Amino acid sequence: MKRYYCPNPEIGRLGPEESHHCLTVMRQKEGDYCSVFDGKGLELKVKITGTDKKIVHFEKVSQNRTNRSEDVICLAQALTKAKSMDLIIQKATELGISEIVPLQSDRSVAQVDSESAEAKTEKWRQITIDAAKQSGQNWVPTVLTPQKPKAFVDSLPRTAIKIIGSLQSEARPLKKILQETIGSTKGPRKVVLMIGPEGDFTPAEIGEARAAGFLPVSLGPTVLRSETAAIYTLSTILYELQS
Repeated sequence: MKRYYCPNPEIGRLGPEESHHCLTVMRQKEGDYCSVFDGKGLELKVKITGTDKKIVHFEKVSQNRTNRSEDVICLAQALTKAKSMDLIIQKATELGISEIVPLQSDRSVAQVDSESAEAKTEKWRQITIDAAKQSGQNWVPTVLTPQKPKAFVDSLPRTAIKIIGSLQSEARPLKKILQETIGSTKGPRKVVLMIGPEGDFTPAEIGEARAAGFLPVSLGPTVLRSETAAIYTLSTILYELQS
């Protein structure tokens, strides 16, 4: 069934962009059925009752609610090239993580200034919506505006499980770290994952993260691209949380 995003489904109509997608791209019409979700767990089966100035109106047929896991996963991802960053956000949404924090690492190839930060963030938020529509995911993660790694690590609660992908020699295997942290912590748990840019975080950034309680983890014997590292590590964390 075709799916559309509607943050306030109780008003009984889609927004302009979703209405355009419904009518022009998907070619749906009055009397057709579709699915509407609010990004916060609620999904409705609805019937299209008509259009008004190219806005789709609908009525509820049935509804269901997807409960969110009590465990929270936050991905703090250093900015990468545009296509790579888009892919990371898309796949993180499909996996069902709760929060995405873009980081302005000193080694990030891509940088976002204050003037373009909101536009970039809005683009990433739209990617999460599109990914949720495609994958059947009823929860859309929060995407924060880019921030410096130190500001981010200093803002975290002490109780969070914090890990950072690292190429440094003292990094320990991911599996072992997750078994010692997730395995020994009774829920609900908050897991924060930091993934660096091409070339890794700077030694200073890793030092700041470690001072805030982050544990450096190795992701294997090869050097992974940022997008591979993020998707691989998030999948492994989810597996451990569900075990």
